[in-house]
Amino acid sequence: MQATTFEGQLRDPSLTSPDQSNYSVPAVLELSATGISAQTEGHPARQLSWSGMRLRRNDGGAIEFTQAGLTVTSLDPNILRAVESLAGNDLGNDIARLGGASVSGPWRTRLGCLAVCALITWMVAKVPACFDAVTEGVAESIPYSADEAIGELATGSMPTNGKEITDPVLRGAIEVMLNRIAPHRSLPDAEFQFKIVRNPTVNAFALPGGYITVFTGLIEKATSPEQVAGVLAHEISHVTKRHGINRIVKAAGTAAVVAVTLGDLGGVEEVAIEVLTSVTMNGYGRGDESEADREGVRMLIAARIDPEGLAQFFETLEVEQEGEVPVWMSTHPAPGGRAQAVRDQVFELSSTPEWEPLDIDWDKLLQRLDEI
Repeated sequence: MQATTFEGQLRDPSLTSPDQSNYSVPAVLELSATGISAQTEGHPARQLSWSGMRLRRNDGGAIEFTQAGLTVTSLDPNILRAVESLAGNDLGNDIARLGGASVSGPWRTRLGCLAVCALITWMVAKVPACFDAVTEGVAESIPYSADEAIGELATGSMPTNGKEITDPVLRGAIEVMLNRIAPHRSLPDAEFQFKIVRNPTVNAFALPGGYITVFTGLIEKATSPEQVAGVLAHEISHVTKRHGINRIVKAAGTAAVVAVTLGDLGGVEEVAIEVLTSVTMNGYGRGDESEADREGVRMLIAARIDPEGLAQFFETLEVEQEGEVPVWMSTHPAPGGRAQAVRDQVFELSSTPEWEPLDIDWDKLLQRLDEI
């Protein structure tokens, strides 16, 4: 009989360590026809339903299940087979995307090949000789699993020029923001993971598939958590609007299709990394950036996070940039104009806003950043 009980870990925002950061606790995972029950010592069992759940393999090699802010993981190699048996209809796409990586082959290489094959199959089947002129909106025809695969493939190649910060206090603060914003995303399939990098540049960027990087320079420039949350909402919007995959398709062109049909799978990989490196340094272009502004403000309003923080952040940049535009602003309209656009949108979409402050001690957070 196939096992349905596995050892694992539970990550729940309501469970905090003594320093008030989120942390994982050991859990017994019981799989059933409806979902996963995660039982931890001293706490009620947490329930995750197969419907709406996201499945992936994390950087540590564990199978990770995410739903409604809860995350459970397991390193047991047999859990994927049990999930396939019990939840194949709900998680079929995610299981297929894993491609058997639990038992054979380097995960990153296999995932990258899946992304390339998905992208090229679509281009060869759908796109005529006038490919370069017919690229607007093509992301809708490509499965979101391609975004996730390309983002995972490219994230280690992006130029961050700094050391990753794993301090639980800083990560906990970003998680608080993401947990408030992410439920209001327009693309339900999108899940997000982030890293904080020690770099004085005022910048943050997002790759396809939800890979977000935040530089410490952005945190240090902000005077409230709402300001950073506004930037995160903007970056989440690049992911949900699929700006990255659209740019990659535009850049690939017919030459890449020919190269891949001749067996050169590295051709599209190189184009993807080149395109994504460019957007991390220069932004996605005015059209995409303006769309991300609007979508980000919509999510902030839905999450009851005051968008005035984002407007104030733009005004701070306008006063302090002294003629040198920060990276995050390089392809945007003037900061002052963006601040007014935020306020106009809030006026249009929310007649009687009732904002709920983020539960983050910002002064303490900045002090912590100075100490590490």
